Amino acid sequence: MVIGLLRLRLHIPAARSLKDRRAVVRKALDRVRARFPVSAAEVGDTARWQLATLAAVTVSHDAALVREVLDKVSAAVASAVAGSAEVLRRELRVDAYNDDEPMGEEEGFDGDREA
Repeated sequence: MVIGLLRLRLHIPAARSLKDRRAVVRKALDRVRARFPVSAAEVGDTARWQLATLAAVTVSHDAALVREVLDKVSAAVASAVAGSAEVLRRELRVDAYNDDEPMGEEEGFDGDREA
């Protein structure tokens, strides 16, 4: 199992209110969610008008596919916000987990029993 995390920090210089900022963030997130098999959300800088941090996560069996999807997400965000924001920082992390390693127990999980 391979999990990829993309985090983008945006600068929105024309934002004069949280409403201006939310419009840019919403446009980027809506485009990403509609086009790619990822979960995406705003994850930081929520109270600052001119900054926003977005994240997207995907999971697959193939690390190359995870990187490809997240690279395309990054490009889509940059395209969606072009003219109204710029990407200040891009962080990409891809972690692989061996299927043979036992996973940690979750609270409320009873092993083999189905819910």
